[in-house]
Amino acid sequence: MLKQVAEGVLIHRSELLENNTVVVQGRDGVLLVDAGITGAEMTCLANDLRELGQPVAAGFSTHPD
Repeated sequence: MLKQVAEGVLIHRSELLENNTVVVQGRDGVLLVDAGITGAEMTCLANDLRELGQPVAAGFSTHPD
């Protein structure tokens, strides 16, 4: 579930390792930072963004595993 932490910035906290996915809203879509670990987390994130009508414009991983 996405939670707004600032204007145009949302987070999703992982249940597995308690790390955060950060969603930064922009003009052409969102920047997705550290897009989750499990398939279920990524599916939840995709569904939340679809409900908001926010396409992913770019993604970035701070620690690719």
